[in-house]
Amino acid sequence: MSNGLFRYRLLLRLLAPLILIFNAWQAARSGEWRLFRQRLGTCLPQRTDAPLWLHAASVGELIAAQPLIAALRERFPHISIVLTTVTSTGAMLAQQRLPADVQHIYLPMDWPGATQRFLYAVKPRAALIMETELWPNLFANIAQQNIPLIIVNGRLSSRSRNAAAWIKKLYAVTLKKVSAILARSADDANAYIQLGATAEKVHLLGNIKWAGTNPFAETQAINPGRPYVLAASTHDNEEQQLTHIWKKMAHQTQGRLLVIAPRHPQRRDTILKQLHKQYSKQVIAVRSRGDTINANTQIYLADTLGELEGFMKGADCIFMGGSLIPHGGHNILEPARLGKPIVFGPSMTNFAEETQLLLQAGGAKQVTNEHTLCETLSHWLAHPQTASVLKGRTNIVRARCCAG
Repeated sequence: MSNGLFRYRLLLRLLAPLILIFNAWQAARSGEWRLFRQRLGTCLPQRTDAPLWLHAASVGELIAAQPLIAALRERFPHISIVLTTVTSTGAMLAQQRLPADVQHIYLPMDWPGATQRFLYAVKPRAALIMETELWPNLFANIAQQNIPLIIVNGRLSSRSRNAAAWIKKLYAVTLKKVSAILARSADDANAYIQLGATAEKVHLLGNIKWAGTNPFAETQAINPGRPYVLAASTHDNEEQQLTHIWKKMAHQTQGRLLVIAPRHPQRRDTILKQLHKQYSKQVIAVRSRGDTINANTQIYLADTLGELEGFMKGADCIFMGGSLIPHGGHNILEPARLGKPIVFGPSMTNFAEETQLLLQAGGAKQVTNEHTLCETLSHWLAHPQTASVLKGRTNIVRARCCAG
């Protein structure tokens, strides 16, 4: 056993009580105790049909995986598929968007015993891991059972690239267990090799997120009864900044709503407490409560799952969250694929290549802070033709990338 793997397993043992408490809290909050049991590697369905196993950690990875799942079902109709996620939001979205015969299971925690029980129960013929998940114990057990393991749409975050030396050594050992890495960009491919992946196993495939929208159901644009600006996948502190901007722009919004779709809808109550410091309850409508939008409504909190694409389709323009705070941003290819005017903040390290592509083509706008975001939105609303030019350039980028 390598020194890095020993330290990792020791750390997991020391943190086990906290990990158990956290998972119990997650299960209690979501009302799904299957999450807690399956994360421990228990209460798993016993499969005997050698399914194809695909892991998508949460919502973003699951959305990206949809075209892949559709293609696999079409090409290999006789092979069943098992999907794993880590979060309950990912599980709920899987139930909404995927065919009923794609079975969902929660991925066990990266404990040797839990991952072994999972593999013995599911007996996958191959494992496809979406994007950036590197689990040392799981990958070791997969290799021990001679199961082909492929990383799909592989990307490495700045956190992984800048990890401590002993963690990088652990990643290098873990990557040796992988059969192939299908990287989303040349930069990611080189990063995997620098981290320790065998160069012959790393292939540049391009970003699967250009592949298209949900292939299992056509998403309709959501029309709340008034035109709107969408703040998508927002995080803590971004909602306050956005509503502060919206209040300053009150004379320019021309009857539009600000629709806020938080990355984690379960933050609803926290978000409402923050918003009520700036707005009265009478001007805020909440989608999950079925609130009616009236002439006085200024903010619409879209705290639901599986509807983000519909809101993107109906929006006049889109702010992509996770970018006004040091989070690294979220997937801007989704609104770009829909040909929408897009604006985002300075923190886009998780999607650096996509950001550069859209900015170079003039298909998106990057701002530095709350003040410059306010200026951009004010300009777009006052001069819609400017946003239309941006939309046209976004469509050109989309067409070129989808064709390639």
